[in-house]
Amino acid sequence: MLSLEPEQQFLLRELWTLAWAASVQRANLYAPGSRQTGQLRDMLQEFITTRILPHYVGSCTERQHYLNLAQLVEFGTGALPDSLRDGRYRYGVAQKLLNLVLKYHWCLGQISEPPHCPIDRIIIEKTHLRGRVNWTEIVDEDQYRAVIEAVRRKAEPESIARWELRNYRRRSSL
Repeated sequence: MLSLEPEQQFLLRELWTLAWAASVQRANLYAPGSRQTGQLRDMLQEFITTRILPHYVGSCTERQHYLNLAQLVEFGTGALPDSLRDGRYRYGVAQKLLNLVLKYHWCLGQISEPPHCPIDRIIIEKTHLRGRVNWTEIVDEDQYRAVIEAVRRKAEPESIARWELRNYRRRSSL
């Protein structure tokens, strides 16, 4: 990654905070009584920043993206399994975090267009899987691939990332 100005570093820290919050807010990720939530967040940030993000500076293939997601799930599960509900970092939570981080970095011109978009209820509701899939409960690549294929069919002829950027609208809290 390129060296960044303090203003860019600030923005990326803030965007990381938003991505993290979005990935865990409805996910029921932690085991009851866990006190290591900040430690897991920091470990995942370091892993994504140093090990995964460099794959996206140039064009990242979809195959590599799936490998990156698998590595993130494996790392997240192994990092602090006792702090996680069911002892695992779920695929749906991992994809939301990684895909949102990638979206932010792409929109800031830091990386190339990512192969996917963040999958959440708003995006799933735009597909034929509406009401049948909960992103927080996606536990493996096969379930995630099914959602991505539904989004791809909806997005064509656009890329998934560009389609989502054009169609994502946060629910209003008013």
